[in-house]
Amino acid sequence: MFAVKIEGLSHSIKEKNVLKNIHLELEKDKIVCLLGPSGSGKTTLLKLIAGLEKVQKGKIFFNDKLVSSENIHLKTEQRQIGFLFQDYALFPHLTVKENLNFPLNSKNSNYSLDDIINLIKLPNSLDKYPHQLSGGEQQRVALARSIIAQPDLLLLDEPFSSLDLNLKEEVRDETLHLLQKSNISVFIVTHDPFEAMFISNKIYIINSNGEIVQSGSPNELYNNPINSYVAGFFGETNIFHSKVINGKAITPIGTINAPTQLEQKNVVIHVRPQGIKLSKESTPVNGVKGTVMASKMMGSFSFVHLSVLNSNNEIIHVHSHMPANFIPSQSSAVGIEIDKEQTYIFTS
Repeated sequence: MFAVKIEGLSHSIKEKNVLKNIHLELEKDKIVCLLGPSGSGKTTLLKLIAGLEKVQKGKIFFNDKLVSSENIHLKTEQRQIGFLFQDYALFPHLTVKENLNFPLNSKNSNYSLDDIINLIKLPNSLDKYPHQLSGGEQQRVALARSIIAQPDLLLLDEPFSSLDLNLKEEVRDETLHLLQKSNISVFIVTHDPFEAMFISNKIYIINSNGEIVQSGSPNELYNNPINSYVAGFFGETNIFHSKVINGKAITPIGTINAPTQLEQKNVVIHVRPQGIKLSKESTPVNGVKGTVMASKMMGSFSFVHLSVLNSNNEIIHVHSHMPANFIPSQSSAVGIEIDKEQTYIFTS
């Protein structure tokens, strides 16, 4: 059974198409993420699922029951959902402790207040009011309150966006553990691909036109993108343009084998920085070489900025991610190999 199923949903705001022919499924007790840039209609879709906006075209089902269509609109309070939008919506007249106790007292919850205090990491702020908290602290309290209410469906709109990096990773990890223990169906929207990969079972990628481009598990989307848009969504890629001749596409960093169906076609090639393998070489270098412009240790990896020459002897800039101890000196020569597992080729 699907906790949420959406069929043919389209929506316009002030005559502008915001969502186009959305088809989406959320299995019961799973976590699905809608991933896309700002302005792609993600929050609008959440509002339609929540019943805060009426459906103009298409259908929304909860547990196989039609709750929204052009002629049917089940009220928000009858949908048994919880939602956390970016304005947090805490009770301003209640302390943190009282905000958290509200859902605990309103139904038989599986959680204790101690469970929730451990999640939000604010043991010294329980007697504070929302206006005395930072945006990130308010967000943690609102997120915890949404989870412990144990709705049938939980909608989360950029739930970790206000947290600094170190706290984001910690709260995100503990939130995932709590959600997995809760048996709650969760629909989350974010613009952060790594957040989507970390927390969800399935990802739907939406573009700026409000169209679903590809869906699948994090592994499927990262390793098998269907086009340049998806390939580029999961971090920086080095992009080259070429034409396939005799099954090969020539690039400034080497020759790439291409599928037979791309023969004689113009193509765009994406190579992830970690797919460009470098080796320190003495000048001259046999084979494909690059010249190091800069190299910096970035913690878990080394970022190497190098230049290569294309067939017209024009300088092309390339980025490589190597092990942290690989720090070639500026202006030195490096050999280049391409990892085909980190290379993607599409018609241009």
